[in-house]
This record gives sequence, structure tokens and C-alpha cells, in this order.
Amino acid sequence: MVESYRGILEEMINDKVHGASWYFLKLADLIEAGYREGINVESMINDISMIRPGMAPLENIAELLNQVNPVKLAKAIRAYWREAGEGIRVNSLTLKGRVKVMVTISYSSNARLLAESVGARIIALESHPGGEGKMWSSHGGLIVPDLTMSYFMTNADALVMGSDGLYEGFIVNKIGSLPLVLTARYFGKPVIIVLESFKARKSKPMIMHKINVNGIEVPLFDEIPLNLVDILVTDVGVFTSISVDYIASKFKERLLKHI
Repeated sequence: MVESYRGILEEMINDKVHGASWYFLKLADLIEAGYREGINVESMINDISMIRPGMAPLENIAELLNQVNPVKLAKAIRAYWREAGEGIRVNSLTLKGRVKVMVTISYSSNARLLAESVGARIIALESHPGGEGKMWSSHGGLIVPDLTMSYFMTNADALVMGSDGLYEGFIVNKIGSLPLVLTARYFGKPVIIVLESFKARKSKPMIMHKINVNGIEVPLFDEIPLNLVDILVTDVGVFTSISVDYIASKFKERLLKHI
């Protein structure tokens, strides 16, 4: 059954558990459906921009829709998504032997790729609100309450987590990530972020997506300053000194070769 543009869009808006990598790939389906149904590019750009404000891959693709044929862009997204995943897996091997036990938050396919590559044991916070961390149980992770982060961090080798966006000066990730990063730094554990280059964007998001928790509006994302990040693992390299410009330019260069 062929999914409709509106159906895919609503699925993306209403999703509660997936991260930016899923959204990036799902954009290919959305753009193809929009082209098939005659949705004009400006409307698609507006819809994409409002799905998850503050999620860099959505902003990057919305920008590229102004420059590239939608059908070709959808195919390039799928090709690059596969290529980026393999790049993460290969580059993660540089940490083999250094990360045997890792603490993480939320659920990240990239953090999972790193764990698989280096053979790390996973300790995952439940990650409320939302509880996405529980998804790690199907990948052999030990699921622990959020408030036990300091206890489990003391015996881990590193904090490893994904990210929904890399911006000039900071990354964004699930709310609760900043306290976990500060805990890791307190105990002298390296903070390792794993993300694909399609999440790099120099300009800061105008607004951040918010969610309702017990009647209170709270941001979905924390901002983590880059000076708290020790190692950044991407599909285009492993970095201890981070140039957002370089990573963003490599993404566009590699994506456009698939057009």
C-alpha cells in the first residue's frame, strides 16, 4: 500500500520514540509522496520545517529542496543514509578497547553501531519523559532509572550518546542529556557523541520543539556545549576538535554525489 503525503507527515509529527536518523530517512518517503501528489515545494519545505523544530537534518533537507529535484533528492537521502551508517560503524572501531562499558540516554542507532563495533556493554537510562531508553533492552542493554546515572557512571568507561543536531558551539539531544554529560565530566569519564554528518548545521535553530509533560510545556532537547564533548564520531571522521563548517560541507558534498 502506497502511503499518502499527509499520512507520512502525521506519522512523523506524532512519533514519540525515534531520533533524527529515522526522520532523515523518512523524509525520502515524504518527499516522494509529496511529488507524486503534486504538493508544491514551498508547502513541503514549510511542513518539514515544523515537524521537529531544532532537528538539524530536517532543516538541511528543507533547504536542499529549493535546489534539487525532489525525486532525485529522495533517492540521494536513502543512498547517503546507508553510506553514513557504514561510515559510523567503521570509524567507531578507533575506540575499540577503550570503551568496554558505556552509559547512554534515549535510544540512538548510532550509539548502537558504536557499541556493536567495539563490543561495549550498554547501560541505558530509562530516559523519561518518553522512556525511549527502554528500547535498548532488545539490544542487550541494562535499563536503569534516570536518577541512578551517577551510580552507574562511576563504573563505566564513557558516556556515549547520539545527537539530533550539531550546531556552531553545541549539540542538541534528548532532554536529560545535559545532566548526564555533567555527571560524566564530574567523574572524569569521556563524553563521546556519535552522529551522521547530515545532522551538522552552522546556523542555530530559531525555535526548539516542546512537549507537554503533566500539563507543563518543556523543551524536547538539551543544548550541550561542544567544550563538554571529548570525542565526536561521524561518518566523515573522528574529531577531538570540532569544525561544524567542515562536517556540514562534507555532508553536502557526499549527498550531492548521489544526485
